[in-house]
Amino acid sequence: MNSLFCSRLVMVVPMLFAMASARAGAATLLWKTDFAPAQSTLAAPVLADRTSGWQDIMALNPATGVSSAISPASWGATRSGFDMIADAAITRATLGDYVSNAIQRVIGPTGVLVYALFQNVKINNAGPPTGGDSQDAFILQRDSVASGDTNDVGDLYYTYWFKFQPDLRTQLGTGAAGDDNWRVLTEFKTGGLKVHGLPTWKGDYRIIIHVCQDRLGNLSWVTKADSEANGGLAYQVYWEVRTTTVPVPVGEWFKVEVFWHRSNGSDGRYWAAINGHAIVDHGGANMGACNLPVSRIMLSNDYSGGRSPAQQWITGLEIWDGFPAASNVPTWSAGVRTGGLPAVSTTNAGKRFK
Repeated sequence: MNSLFCSRLVMVVPMLFAMASARAGAATLLWKTDFAPAQSTLAAPVLADRTSGWQDIMALNPATGVSSAISPASWGATRSGFDMIADAAITRATLGDYVSNAIQRVIGPTGVLVYALFQNVKINNAGPPTGGDSQDAFILQRDSVASGDTNDVGDLYYTYWFKFQPDLRTQLGTGAAGDDNWRVLTEFKTGGLKVHGLPTWKGDYRIIIHVCQDRLGNLSWVTKADSEANGGLAYQVYWEVRTTTVPVPVGEWFKVEVFWHRSNGSDGRYWAAINGHAIVDHGGANMGACNLPVSRIMLSNDYSGGRSPAQQWITGLEIWDGFPAASNVPTWSAGVRTGGLPAVSTTNAGKRFK
C-alpha cells in the first residue's frame, strides 16, 4: 500500500525542490500581523464535520495592502484559520464549549497593551491526564492542489511572541508515563498532490515541536521528524532532538523562531529558537518517502496530552521567505553549519503524536 501510494505521486508529478538562498539579509517579509482590528479579522466558526469546526482568519498582506488568507508567496495556501477539533459529537452551538479563539487586549511582551490571539481548548475529550484528542491548530492550508503543482515551501522563516498559561505544569501533570505529558507548540505536515483521486491532505512527513514534562516536573523542548502526516504510511521516526538547557517559559511572553530549508539532500535544514537560543538545528534530508510538498503549516497548535483547559496567546506574527537580516542565526554553506550548535541530544525514542 505504501509503495503504491508513493509511486502514483512520484510517477505523475516528479518533485521540484526550491533551492532559494538562506543567507541572512536575502529574505523578504511576506506577512505581518499584530492581530489589531485593522490588521486581522476573525470570522465566526462553522462546522467542518460532526466532530470539528473551522474558523477563518484574514490578515493584511504587507505587499498589497489587501486583507486575505495568510499565504507564503508562491505556495498557494487557500485557507488560513483554526482547525477546531472537538473529537466529540458537536453542533455549531456546542463547538465553543470545546474550543474557542478570540482577539484580546492584553499586556504584551514589553509591558504595554497589545492585541493578541487567544486559543483555548476548554475540554480535552479523551480525558486527563494523557488524552490529547481535542485541539485547536492555527493553520495555513492548501485545500486543493492541482495535478502537476509541485510548489513547496523551500525556505520559510516565521516568528511570533507566545505565552503559555501560568499553570502549565499543572495542566500537563506528572503522570507515570512521563513524556505522555506533552503540549505541542508548532509543526508542519506534507500532503499529496490531487492525482488519481488521492486527497490532498494525505502526507508523508512531519516536523513537530512540543514541550514535555517528566515525573519530577522538569520541562524540556522536543523536536521530532516522523512520517505521521495522515498518509497511512508505516510510522517511522527519522530524528528527534531534545533540549533541557533552554528554559520553557511559563506564564510569560517568549520569542519563537522557526526556519526550514526543504531538501532531500545534505543542504536540508530545520532550525528553531526560543528567546534567541536554538532548541534544534538539524541538517540533512527533510523530505518524506514520497517527496511530497508541505500542505499544512500549524503556526501554533493548542494540542496537549494534559488536562483542560489548555490556553495560549500569540502576537507579533511575521512570515519571511528566509532569514531576516536582523536574525542572529548561524548560517550554512554547502550544507555545513558555520555558526554555533545548540546544546541538544538526539534520540529515536519518544511519544507518537497524531
